[in-house]
Amino acid sequence: MIEVGERHRALSDNAVDRLAASMGELGLRHPITIRLVDDVVLPDGEICDGVPYLVAGRHRLAAAKKLGWQEIECVEVGGDEIDAELWEISENLHRLDLSKEQRDEHVRRYAELKEARRVQDGQSVQLESKREDGRGHQRKSVATEVAEETGLSARTVRRILHNEPSKAPPREVYDEREARRGRAMNAWNKLDEEDRAWFRDWIDTPIMDNRYD
Repeated sequence: MIEVGERHRALSDNAVDRLAASMGELGLRHPITIRLVDDVVLPDGEICDGVPYLVAGRHRLAAAKKLGWQEIECVEVGGDEIDAELWEISENLHRLDLSKEQRDEHVRRYAELKEARRVQDGQSVQLESKREDGRGHQRKSVATEVAEETGLSARTVRRILHNEPSKAPPREVYDEREARRGRAMNAWNKLDEEDRAWFRDWIDTPIMDNRYD
């Protein structure tokens, strides 16, 4: 039994229905992602190790259950709860259907998790300014890390974290953004439902492959 846990976005029943129809005809093409968690207290009070928790693939998992599948192909990744939530938020931030309010909420939570990771590692938290790490190296601020790992601009991240009002971009910048959005939506509309689900769950982020946009 794969534990889903709390998620940042609600499950879409319509998406599950469409995905189940596709998986029923074509099978599963993209495995879901899980991590194994130890010391989990089961409903009967038993403490169990190696319990699989979902990292990515909630809609595929729900579709598989709807089809009555007893097994589903998985890819196991390492990391802890903070890593898993960071990955989930980063994926959500790359989706086309987030509202501005949802995006800002995700960014603020992402920053909270980065701060928690620094505290966990015994580091002091620097939200904005950079400070040497004791070896003469400049350590990145939380805001800079959030910008690099989510693909957002540092200015946007700082504005969100400080609750500053956004300013309208110059007309040429706005037009280019709209053109890019149009191209992205055209490409999105050409994908079938499973490819859309896979794309939602798997985004090249530095959390997983250390590549910055």
